[in-house]
Amino acid sequence: MRFSLYCILTLALMTPMCALADNHEAPDALADVWIMVPKKGMEAEFEQAAAEHIAFRASKGDSRKWQAYTPVIGDRMNMVGFRACCFDWEDQDAYVAEEAEKGFSAHWNANVHQYVDHYHHYLEEYDWNSSHWPEDSGPFTYFGVTTWNWKENPGPASSEARKKFSKIAKEQGWAGDEHQWLWSSRIGGQSKLLLVIPHENFADMAPPETTFYEFMTSKMSAEEADAIFDAFGSGFASSEFTVWKHRPEMSDMSDND
Repeated sequence: MRFSLYCILTLALMTPMCALADNHEAPDALADVWIMVPKKGMEAEFEQAAAEHIAFRASKGDSRKWQAYTPVIGDRMNMVGFRACCFDWEDQDAYVAEEAEKGFSAHWNANVHQYVDHYHHYLEEYDWNSSHWPEDSGPFTYFGVTTWNWKENPGPASSEARKKFSKIAKEQGWAGDEHQWLWSSRIGGQSKLLLVIPHENFADMAPPETTFYEFMTSKMSAEEADAIFDAFGSGFASSEFTVWKHRPEMSDMSDND
């Protein structure tokens, strides 16, 4: 478990979606996430209809800028994800009303739903305090997402270790333009912790000269670092890694707020 966890965190924290420099005010913490699977053989029709739907939303002054992603590395390659951030809980009530008023759901159901096999809908809550994220979206095309599935009754050890990782990284020289990350928790379905790392291209995904474990052991003894890694891993039943590609042709790329 320890070896695989070192590998996962090295991949996850080795390289440089909307965060902030550490001296800026954090945005709201919630994101709206839809994961859907097009019907087999109708992927092209789905993508065309979805692109037209996002353009329809933008033309109606959608208050959220939906961004589309598809996996390029991972176990399930037939998904399409749409996400929008950042807002708080009361904003979600207002957006439900906006969707009805502007006809977003009706337009989707009339034009896109026929191509969808099934849906998943989640909210995600970002931990800005433990994240180090670019203030703008940057030149990033790919996003590596490590997802940990929580055990039942995991206790506080994993969360405390995660905070220690990030605190040490941010205060002792790991955080910077070359090392950026975003922690979030899924709301809905199975409880999950996610770590997102942006990449400009595949070359950015190459292992660094200094791994995160080596960085940690340069700041403390190997025994102390091992204890934090073990504490982090203690709360999880499994994990997976997926690389998602941003799809601007199905995203709201308008400059309108």
